[in-house]
Amino acid sequence: MKVKSLASTPAVTAPPETPIREIAAIMVRRRIGLVVLTRSEELVGVISERDIVRAVAQDIDMAKPAETIATRHVVTIDAEADIKEAVALFRRHNIRHLVVVNKGQIYGVLSIRDLVREKELLAGLEEYATVQADALWIVGD
Repeated sequence: MKVKSLASTPAVTAPPETPIREIAAIMVRRRIGLVVLTRSEELVGVISERDIVRAVAQDIDMAKPAETIATRHVVTIDAEADIKEAVALFRRHNIRHLVVVNKGQIYGVLSIRDLVREKELLAGLEEYATVQADALWIVGD
């Protein structure tokens, strides 16, 4: 399965000058855990829930620009990559989000939550198929 099939698109983006407080509000409103900071469609960094919590714990002024707490070394993955590669990156870097790129452009975001949702969906489909097969077997008897 390809990364692009599970990535949330389009990525939620904001300019790096956006106040930290506003980034937090975007996360709450959109029910997401990561905002991609861009300048002229170029990836500048990312702000995750962890970054916000760290900033609060360090008593950083929430009116400061998001870029002051942003993660600059962003781990990206190609939209055509296999999900197994994404899982390896999550583990290797101990992160919860990957910025997905397609032909050098920001495509979306893949989160651990996206993988969990997919696993739950597949497990539900498997259970449904088993119940249906059992029902057919009983009817055919």
